Amino acid sequence: MDTDNVALDFLNTRTYVNGRATDLLSTPEELREWLVGVGLHAHGIDVEASPPAARLLFDEARRLRDGILTAVEAHGRCETVPPRVLYALNRVLEASRSTVQLVHDGERLTLVKLGTAPDSLAALSPIALAAATLLTEADRRRIRQCGSQRCVLWFLDTSKNGRRRWCSMATCGNRAKAARHYQKQKAAN
Repeated sequence: MDTDNVALDFLNTRTYVNGRATDLLSTPEELREWLVGVGLHAHGIDVEASPPAARLLFDEARRLRDGILTAVEAHGRCETVPPRVLYALNRVLEASRSTVQLVHDGERLTLVKLGTAPDSLAALSPIALAAATLLTEADRRRIRQCGSQRCVLWFLDTSKNGRRRWCSMATCGNRAKAARHYQKQKAAN
């Protein structure tokens, strides 16, 4: 699902397929393919030339995804994002050419621009930057998880009235409408 936010798209690589929890990034090769598929440079993920380096970046990517999930959930509950999560996000942010850092100023999260840093994790820095921007600029009430009990996908509600419930009207929303219709028909008979 394309959410127009690479951090939410990254979170959504954990999903349900045929009712089973599925990780769409279960290998370094799948991470490389996903990065290329969303238009990010797959720097540092040469699976064949350097399997150990690819595995390290893959492990870092999965930690980043876990950190983004923790941050989004805490942010949505108006809780402070745990310092260990800020550290993990900032570690990846430091890999971008124009370094920024996520800081909790006592009331809210802010994005502080720093100097430049080495690009050891450069392939993941656009994801971390998208997460930091989402956490600092989006209305926390509009960062939502799909309303379907069978779905774990996240989205940013950009609807005019802010009442979107489903990751996609074509899938989860349609299923819910069909289920309600079926229940009404069943009750009427």
